[in-house]
Amino acid sequence: MDRIVIPGIPLRAHVGVTGEERRTAQDLVVDLVLHLDLAPAGAADDLSKTVDYDAVCASVAGVVTSQPFHLIEAVAERVAGTILGGFDVAEVEVRVQKPGALQGWGVPFAAVEVSRRRDG
Repeated sequence: MDRIVIPGIPLRAHVGVTGEERRTAQDLVVDLVLHLDLAPAGAADDLSKTVDYDAVCASVAGVVTSQPFHLIEAVAERVAGTILGGFDVAEVEVRVQKPGALQGWGVPFAAVEVSRRRDG
């Protein structure tokens, strides 16, 4: 299966376990890998036969900023479902990084990764 890779989408979201943490928007970084057959688009040189990267980024931004979240796990799950529901892809891999999560430990970020397939 072919892949489209969209790394490092920078977003700000209200995410955190405590209400205090969710009050202020925090940085998140979303990485995507979309699995689909790219041969028709490559052969025809036709955007309508592939996935519009800009539309994917806009969709992800809409999900991430739509509501406050407790967990980046929930952000990843919602992003995966939105992409599978809105774009013609067989599978999506989503990585959500939260750069500020472990600053006290000197760790650059915490992240979750999920991989979801279209049913059928």
